[in-house]
Amino acid sequence: MRSNIRRKLTALIFLVNMAIIALTWFMAVFMFKPMYYAVTQAELSKMMNKVVTAIELDGGITENTLEEISGFINIGTCIDIADAKGNGLVLFEGIGDACQLHSDGSNDHFFDQQRKIDSTVVRNLRKEIREYSRQNYNAHFQDDLGNIQAIKGRFYDGQYTIIVSTNLARTESIVSIVSSQLQTASIIGIILSILIATIMSHWFMSPLLKLSAATKEIAKGNYDVKVEIANKDEFGQLAKDFNLMTEEIQHSHELQRDLIANISHDLRTPLTIIKGYAESIKDITGENKEIRDQQLTTIIEETDRLSEMVGSVMEYTKLSQSTYKLNIVQFDIADMCQDIVEMYNYKAIKEGKSISYAGPQQIYVFADAALIERVIHNFVSNALVHTPPETRVGVAINVTEEGKVKVSVYDSGQGIKQEDIPHLFDKYYRARKDEGRTGSGLGLAIVKSILENHNFQYGVESREGLGTEFWFII
Repeated sequence: MRSNIRRKLTALIFLVNMAIIALTWFMAVFMFKPMYYAVTQAELSKMMNKVVTAIELDGGITENTLEEISGFINIGTCIDIADAKGNGLVLFEGIGDACQLHSDGSNDHFFDQQRKIDSTVVRNLRKEIREYSRQNYNAHFQDDLGNIQAIKGRFYDGQYTIIVSTNLARTESIVSIVSSQLQTASIIGIILSILIATIMSHWFMSPLLKLSAATKEIAKGNYDVKVEIANKDEFGQLAKDFNLMTEEIQHSHELQRDLIANISHDLRTPLTIIKGYAESIKDITGENKEIRDQQLTTIIEETDRLSEMVGSVMEYTKLSQSTYKLNIVQFDIADMCQDIVEMYNYKAIKEGKSISYAGPQQIYVFADAALIERVIHNFVSNALVHTPPETRVGVAINVTEEGKVKVSVYDSGQGIKQEDIPHLFDKYYRARKDEGRTGSGLGLAIVKSILENHNFQYGVESREGLGTEFWFII
């Protein structure tokens, strides 16, 4: 397939170049002559209009008119003005010896016959112009040597017969010379086309080949591969997108590997307990209702723990994906905090603790309400766990100087060691004093994913023996 695309691209570039060469041949050989004649006639028309305008402005032919018309003469141009009967009045000759109009056609030397203002040829031409019904008369004269003279005439206002003319280059000779040159240029062009087509196809295919090779490496499990394409075009952007995709795949793969490694370790303990108690009930304590009920209760608790663990893993996996879409709505976060405080109030009283809310009674923010509620629940439940009896947990809302909303959850517990603080939001990390506690170890990692998906600031401040504050800013 690779060579097939390259051949097609080479053929396409070559055909385009050949089409350009063919078009150049067509324009030079077939279109040069008519285009040259058309341009010449247009120039003669402009000159005719200038002459007519000069006569109109002066009300006839005066010395001022003749002086003005003489300024129109270019090399290779002739202006002839006659009266209504065809008698020559003015001749401005810029063609010189080659003018075919102002020679009487005798056998004298051609030079001696120049500037014949009333030559036979020009008198006949004046007659034709006067009899011509249209405004402009166009014609071409050609002598035995192939010299061509373009002519434009007009019978103006019934008084003047005006003729402007110019020599035309011998287009056949020009076309012949150009054709000869084009043959050589075409051969060179064909060779260059093949070289350019080959080089361009290689240049075009090179990024694609790099992407193809990188794709094969990823298929083998090598997620460290990067595509280095320096082009600042679509290929360069494609390479960036490809590298971003590779990073996402690598991240997902590492996440999957870590989850499997950690969850398999965490699942082993409850599964062992469940299996042990189930075998005990079957073989030993099945008839002892009191012991059996205790063991069944333990099995149920461990099953719930497994369910919580699996649920946390699924939630963390979902939130860790960069493609996760937030459901952003406007809601009253003060009302949410007060509801959560009320929800945990009974648990706090039962454990000999207190929980309270401090802040405005109503304040609206934009965020994913369900996920923000999950964050506050996590902070409050953790605070109650780490707060000893006869102390309190607080939930507070403050508005910062920048007009943002800061939500804080603080406790009066024993605090967190400074070396543990940087790792609190890492998945499966537990501070030493928390080792042995039940839980998935993903609570704060889930909080981190939620807040980072929102691009919210968050953090923790703690002093040993004084308590801890977890906060985030909306």
